[in-house]
Order: sequence, then structure tokens, then C-alpha cells
Amino acid sequence: MTDPSDASTTDLGYLSGGAWAAVRTALVKLHVRGLVVADRPGGLRRTGVLPAGVEPLERALFGALYGSMAPREVANQHRVRRALAEQREGLIGLGLLRPAWHRFLLPAMLVLVPPILVGRLVAGDLVGVGTGLVMVLAFGVVASWFLPRRTVSGARLLRAARRQHPFPVGGEPKLDPGLAVALYGAEGMLTTVPQLAREGGLLGGGRWSRFLGDSPLDGSSLPAGAATGGF
Repeated sequence: MTDPSDASTTDLGYLSGGAWAAVRTALVKLHVRGLVVADRPGGLRRTGVLPAGVEPLERALFGALYGSMAPREVANQHRVRRALAEQREGLIGLGLLRPAWHRFLLPAMLVLVPPILVGRLVAGDLVGVGTGLVMVLAFGVVASWFLPRRTVSGARLLRAARRQHPFPVGGEPKLDPGLAVALYGAEGMLTTVPQLAREGGLLGGGRWSRFLGDSPLDGSSLPAGAATGGF
């Protein structure tokens, strides 16, 4: 996938800010369709009937939204977590996101193992100390290559999407709210759907539940690989 128009709006949201960004994007898309409204300070509820042709994450969120729920509460439902996991795997399969083991295991191995081997080479007078330090630094640089969530292709796709859909400035916003949120996060949301953003609990990382005092989630109960992706 090289053309931003080939990526779904929630795919762009996931690339931009991880699972929580994808959730916010989908909720805003549902709101624009007239299917989700702010129900109370920090809460959402669904209205109407879900049409055909919506994105899978939209369908999962709409199906999981019963009564009045906080955004984090609905995002933590099983069907939504499953949809997010499938979306993440799809983006990994397209070479736009790195799997968790690429981001953590490989860098750890490149940082921890080579210094031990280089130390043995230096101790055996097979390489000089200066050469050994250069080798260790080189492995550290290679390790840093695998740390970002997005691959080079994913970052390129996101940059292209932002060039194609610049941030709306001045006058009425011309950018679709879903795209605004996917590409520009909270700033895009406040520009296009400020009431939903403030009253629906979508700002500041989202709200969890009125039963828990509407406290923000810390990411401890998120799907694997999502916590570091901004969920």
C-alpha cells in the first residue's frame, strides 16, 4: 500500500497514534454518520441503525456500545479489542507497522549480545579497543532502527496522507472530521467536532467509566502491542 487513498481512515489513525487514535477516529466517523452522540460529560451512546459498508472497527464499536458508556469502556470490549488486533495484524502484513518482537526483542538482542562478543574479541586481541567501540556503537544504531512503531513505508504513507489532506486552518473546516482526527489527533477533533470531543470524553487519552470516577486508563489492560501505540 503506497497511496494514502488505499488506506482506510482508521488505518491512518492507527498509523498516526496507535489503537486509541484508531478508536477515536472510528467514533468520530460514527458521530458524523449520526450514529454516536455525547450522552453525558465523558459518555457516549449510539443512535439509529448501522448501515452497510462501514469500516470493521466502526462496526465493532457500534455493536459494543450499550446504553451510556465512556469511550475507554467501549474500546475495552472484547469485540473492539479483537477488531483492533485484526487491524494491527493487517497493517503489519502490509509492512506499515512493526510486530512487537521486532520493536523490543531485536533491539534488546542487538544492544546486549554484541558488546559481549566484542568484549571477547578485544580480550583476545583480535580487534582493538577503538574498533570494538565502533562496532558496539554500530549495533546500537542498527537497534534504534527497529524501535519506531511505524516502518519506513508506514511513515511515508502517513506523510503522504498529511500532504494530501492538510490541517484545516481559518474559516470553516474543509477536512472530513474522520480524516482530521486520524491525521491530526486531538487538534483535528477540536477543529471539526469540538462538542463531541469535550462532552464525549475523547480528549486527554479518553475516559474510562463513570463507575470508576471517569479516571483515565493507564494502558495496563490493553490488547498486546496496543499500549505503546497510543491506546
